[in-house]
Amino acid sequence: MTTTRSRWGWGRALTVVLGAQVLFWSFYALILTGSHSALNLNDYAVPAIGAAALVPGDAPAGAYAAGLSAPAALHLAGWQPVILQPARATLLAPSERNDTSTSWTLTCLQHPCGVVDRIYAGPFEQMSEAAAMERFLRFDMVWLAIAVQGLIGIALLMLLPLSRFARLHTITGLFMMLTAADAWLTAFGADALPYGGFPLLRYGVEYLMFAALALTLNAFAGWRPWEARGALACFVCAFAAVIAALWAGNVMAVIPLLDALALALLFIYGLAVLLRMSRTTPGPAIRVLAILLVGLASTVWDLLLSPAPYGSVLQASVLTPTLTTFLILFEIALQGRRLNQEADEARTDLERQMLEQDANLLRSSSLLRHQEREIAVNAERQRLLRDMHDGLGGVLTHLLLDAREGRLSAAGMEQGLQAALDDLRNMMGAIEAGYAPIDEALAAFHERVAGRLSGSGIVFDWRCELPLPAPSLDIRRLLSLYRLLQEGIANILRHAHASRIELRADALDRNTLMVKLMDNGVGFEPAKASNAPGEGRGLTNMRRRAAQLGAQLRIDSSPQTGTQLLLSVPIENATKKLA
Repeated sequence: MTTTRSRWGWGRALTVVLGAQVLFWSFYALILTGSHSALNLNDYAVPAIGAAALVPGDAPAGAYAAGLSAPAALHLAGWQPVILQPARATLLAPSERNDTSTSWTLTCLQHPCGVVDRIYAGPFEQMSEAAAMERFLRFDMVWLAIAVQGLIGIALLMLLPLSRFARLHTITGLFMMLTAADAWLTAFGADALPYGGFPLLRYGVEYLMFAALALTLNAFAGWRPWEARGALACFVCAFAAVIAALWAGNVMAVIPLLDALALALLFIYGLAVLLRMSRTTPGPAIRVLAILLVGLASTVWDLLLSPAPYGSVLQASVLTPTLTTFLILFEIALQGRRLNQEADEARTDLERQMLEQDANLLRSSSLLRHQEREIAVNAERQRLLRDMHDGLGGVLTHLLLDAREGRLSAAGMEQGLQAALDDLRNMMGAIEAGYAPIDEALAAFHERVAGRLSGSGIVFDWRCELPLPAPSLDIRRLLSLYRLLQEGIANILRHAHASRIELRADALDRNTLMVKLMDNGVGFEPAKASNAPGEGRGLTNMRRRAAQLGAQLRIDSSPQTGTQLLLSVPIENATKKLA
């Protein structure tokens, strides 16, 4: 806050205020200077040259009265009487009577009709140019101000739903409409509404406009209800004073005092409000103060220093709406630029925060994935250790106990060591082929076992008819499959007396894999083998392995027909996990 105050010190504030005043009054003086050169008709002034100086000729002659506010009849010696209209040039026609007097008269048809001592007679073309310039200054400029203020007020009131009926927009729109109404009543109301109560309407709208300006300042600087009630109370007092003066018949004597008092109160209140606002937003407060002072200065000029009808042909307050509108648009542009800068800064800061958040999320995600991998590796390690303890460790432990107690022959020792070695190879093969396609995993199993079977005179065939890409199994399920197949081959070697073994993999459906292990041995009856003492251990182990795998095991065999081990393995969950 300290930095903002120092930036908007009194020197800069005074510069902004004086700059706005210089801009306005320079523009006003430029227009008056141009109009003065166009209205420089001293050589044709009737009071100065007299009526006799105007001699009929070939060029059309005309008459024009500057500052006329109502029709008036002009009588010039030697010319026919004509009716002069405000800001209009009228053609003159020579009179048929021989009148050599230099007298002239101007008779108002309506009272009052404006200034009656600025009458010009001369070439009609010059009179028309002068009348056109006055018409532009007195009427067109006023209509321009009325249109600007009225359109802005209508636009603000129509856009109230977009601003959710904000108090500032509502009051500003009403103030603009009142300003347009006051300009119309001041310039054209007396002619359009010729009745006795017109001053009550005219000055009631003016003081209501001043009250609306005070309410606009109050809403702009932060709404304070008691200040709003004070502004409305001042309007009620001024309106009551106008009614009392109109009742007493001396309203025009009271109006200058009320105007001066209203302007003084408005200036003091506006200065106090904007000084209060400067503590928080000094830049906009100073610029709004500059616009307010332009409007007050022009109004003071017209009402107190150069009042109609003796003042300039162009009132200063007529230019105020148009110029202040551009100043307000400039202020809105500055506010929009500031808001855009703040939005850009906020967007940049948000993007930076998002990038930092993305980086943090990426680091957290990487750390989480690393921790998940560590947890998975540790879990897999623990499972493998348990499998080694239950499988390989159990086999070696039984062999060691049997060897110590002398219950183990050389053939039994060899068979036990071979079983332990096969289980170790299955674990290593499952680790190496983990999450590999099932056709590659079974092909690797075939290669490991085929060499040992060929030494025993048994042919081991491998066939795969799976669609590509083939599904895969995780390490644990693959190890269970290996052990089940290893148990089946061990049973074939012990009991089947087969010369040929075939391993085959087919797709049963989209979610099921069919693994077949077939031999051409002597066969058996599965029901009798399961119930025979000591004969169903291998089948029991295979069914336990199938349960670990989540598969269904079926054994088809009969004496002298060989044996088929059919394993239905679900692959949907495994495929989803791999994806």
